Amino acid sequence: MRISLILALLALCSTALAADNPFSTSNAQQVPSAVTAAAKKIFGKKASKKVARSPVPGLYEVIVGNGDVLYISRNGHHIIAGRIFEASTGKNLTEERKNELREEDNPRRKKAINAVDETEMVVFAPKGETKYTVNVFTDVDCGYCAKFHEERKKLNEGGVKVRYLAFPRAGVKSNTYNTMVSVWCAADRQQAMTDAKARLNVKLARCKNPVKDQLELGQSIGITGTPAMVLSDGELLPGYVPAEKLISLLEKKFGKK
Repeated sequence: MRISLILALLALCSTALAADNPFSTSNAQQVPSAVTAAAKKIFGKKASKKVARSPVPGLYEVIVGNGDVLYISRNGHHIIAGRIFEASTGKNLTEERKNELREEDNPRRKKAINAVDETEMVVFAPKGETKYTVNVFTDVDCGYCAKFHEERKKLNEGGVKVRYLAFPRAGVKSNTYNTMVSVWCAADRQQAMTDAKARLNVKLARCKNPVKDQLELGQSIGITGTPAMVLSDGELLPGYVPAEKLISLLEKKFGKK
């Protein structure tokens, strides 16, 4: 993306925000046919129905994949992948929009997670009362997943139950996938998960397992990387969150118990 284009976008943001809500349903009717045609051609029919005005005049947002926000020029000739900032405040308007989309998807994520039996997860539960539950899509070859796992005891001590679901980012033909199958098929899943994240050898094991199904589940509810947490109300928290910060967030969101 050229620097001049970025500067132009920033300069236009403040003026654009003075208009009516660019993401309202009524504004969808103002999307040029060239934009919807481009969205359909590049991203498919489903994406062409998720096009609306953006905060920048002449650009239109299109929602693709699992909640990614891209922008299409008015004439449909250009597609921009990047972030729009409001120049006067420094707000990341693209990230705010993504957060809105994630929140809209909370009920669907909650329903999807609740449909998964806990016996199909790798669970690290508190010895005492469980105050909160976090569902974590994880990859055994992910550095931040290993860092999160190192803090599981702090989470358990804070009353947080950690329920792992498989999300091998490299796909079903990868070594990571095979290792995660061995974890889910191990006699002691907890130890196998801990060993795998410590980069220790995990004994090869095969059985009927949910690894592929959980990967596809994650993709269907907006998971694009690991770790990714889904809270009990369906809210998605992408990325690593330190134990103390996560406990504080849960207490603030759901109340101290």
